[in-house]
Amino acid sequence: MIFRAFLLNLNEVNVYVIGCGHDSAALLVDVGDFDARIVDFLEEYRLKLTAIFLTHDHYDHTDGLEDALAYSDAVVYSGKGVAGGSKGRRAVHGDTIRVGRIEGTVLATPGHTPDSISLEFPGIVFTGDALFAGSVGGIASPQAAKQQLEHVRNNILTLPGEYALYPGHGPASTVAIERQYNPFFV
Repeated sequence: MIFRAFLLNLNEVNVYVIGCGHDSAALLVDVGDFDARIVDFLEEYRLKLTAIFLTHDHYDHTDGLEDALAYSDAVVYSGKGVAGGSKGRRAVHGDTIRVGRIEGTVLATPGHTPDSISLEFPGIVFTGDALFAGSVGGIASPQAAKQQLEHVRNNILTLPGEYALYPGHGPASTVAIERQYNPFFV
């Protein structure tokens, strides 16, 4: 697996690229911006952008979608099937997302938005704004908060402790650290 994290735009959103060296396929997780660094990385590793996974439809995670789609004819996956004004494929809990020979599983993590989703690959999870290092993403109501905490607890924090967590903003963490220290779950 080829992997790189990028910190982009004024909202300091994390954008991730997962690549399969065998098939030269690449997936972009969230696309708050799409700049030359991403293109340079794809070209350096001879990767073709075949898919884009959007954890939720907020501008700071979708503003670069138009540029990414101008660069490639990637399939866009999101919780609603539409994000950033672009039509794509709806991804729901349990769906498999493939990047060449690498398989990821969609995890339902609604709360920050009703259609928030996360993506698990072996050993790593992209959590969007559902779970941050030491915190969770903003929530509009007590019902949404309860829903988000329940889904994160059941769908992410039950994974092996060594799994790396890559959020939409801020530093990476691990399942073990968040289970033990995140004040929303202890």
